[in-house]
Amino acid sequence: MIQIRNIHKSFGSLEVLKGVNVTLDKGKVLVIIGPSGSGKTTLLRCLNLLEVPDQGEIQVGDIALNFATGTKLRQESILALRKRTGMVFQSYNLFPHMTAVQNVMEGQVTVQKKNKDEARKRALELLKKVGLADKAESYPHQLSGGQQQRVGIARAMAVEPEVLLFDEPTSALDPELVGEVLKVMKQLAAEGMTMVIVTHEMKFAAEVADHVILMDQGVIVEQGTPHEVLEHPTSPRAIQFLNRLSGEAE
Repeated sequence: MIQIRNIHKSFGSLEVLKGVNVTLDKGKVLVIIGPSGSGKTTLLRCLNLLEVPDQGEIQVGDIALNFATGTKLRQESILALRKRTGMVFQSYNLFPHMTAVQNVMEGQVTVQKKNKDEARKRALELLKKVGLADKAESYPHQLSGGQQQRVGIARAMAVEPEVLLFDEPTSALDPELVGEVLKVMKQLAAEGMTMVIVTHEMKFAAEVADHVILMDQGVIVEQGTPHEVLEHPTSPRAIQFLNRLSGEAE
């Protein structure tokens, strides 16, 4: 379903990803954890080409792209990959001048070229799915952070992606609002949605992930099941990172 092979990415002289390899089967959940600056968000953004890798290969479904320094991707190839992914951002990124239902409709109309009646019907179904049927005509400023993030999830799902990508989806939320977003994500995982999630919510990772990777300084230092990585890490860096997290939680 997803193959990431030898991905490198630099920003100027700073090498952020140093040959990352990841495989994820359809219907599975991958959680990426690690300290700030480890490269986890850059890796996620490479998956839908918000950042274009300098080297390596990415395959999502039946679309495979190779990257090499100095080689320019065709716009058609970029769009083909992006159509297979839906992105949920840390800061919601809703259109402030559009209602919740209009935000969820937008991609269907502009990308999928659906008519507005069909798009609205689908948008209302998805808002109901994320528990916001009664907020369809509300604008983002009228919604809590948790509600805005759930609209963001509905919007990402609206274009029927093969993979949902989540970039720290709860980090901008007040603690009491985190649960409502994680509940929706758990529901999607239970329904068999393929997901790649960058998060610092370790309890959530333990509950929903099929595979966990821990990154540091642009490489994967530990990977395996949640039980293996979160409870029985073997690398010194992983042990140090997880011990520090558990100390902060106490």
